[in-house]
Amino acid sequence: MKINFDKNGFTLIELLVVIAIIGVLSSVVLASLNGAHSKARDAERIGDFHQIRNAIESFYVTYGQYPVTAGHQYWDGHWQYFATCLETGTGCGIATPGFSPFMSKVPNDPLDDPSGLSDVDPTYYYGWPAGCSNGQSYRLAVHLENKNVVLNSDLDGSFYNNNNGCQDSLSSERWYCIGVGTCAGW
Repeated sequence: MKINFDKNGFTLIELLVVIAIIGVLSSVVLASLNGAHSKARDAERIGDFHQIRNAIESFYVTYGQYPVTAGHQYWDGHWQYFATCLETGTGCGIATPGFSPFMSKVPNDPLDDPSGLSDVDPTYYYGWPAGCSNGQSYRLAVHLENKNVVLNSDLDGSFYNNNNGCQDSLSSERWYCIGVGTCAGW
C-alpha cells in the first residue's frame, strides 16, 4: 500500500501564521475603535454642554439669575439637583412661577452611572464658589478623555479654590469648562 503525500492543502504552520496575522490585525482595529469611542464620547460631552448652556441662559433671561442649586455630598448629587431645577423648576434657589422646562431631560456624562451617587464615576459639574452664590455666575466642567481643540478657547483657572478643575495646561488635565461671571478663585 502506497501513501500519496501530494500537497493539496495548507500545513499546520501556515495556518498558525495566518491566524497570528489575523489576531494582530484585529487587535489594531479594536484599539482604533476604542479611540474612536472615546472621541465620540468627548463630542457628546461638548454638544451636551452647548445645549445645557442654552438652557441656563434661557433660565437667566426668564428669572434674572442662574440657578443656585443645593449642595450635596457627591458631585453626582450636585448634578442631579441641577438637572431637577432645569427639568422641573424645583430646587433652583429662587421661585420659578409659571415654570416651563428648559430641558426635558438634562444629559449625564456618557460614562456616568446614574443608578447611584458617587465621586468615582465621571460626571458633569455645575457650580459656583461660595462667595458667588448670587445667581450671577456659574461654571460647567467636564473632564475630556482626549485632547480637543475646544480646550484652546474654554475657561481656565480653578473651578473652586480647592481643586484644579478647568485646568488643561498639563497633558493629563483635559477639563472643558464654560460659564459666565468672575469670582475670587476663578
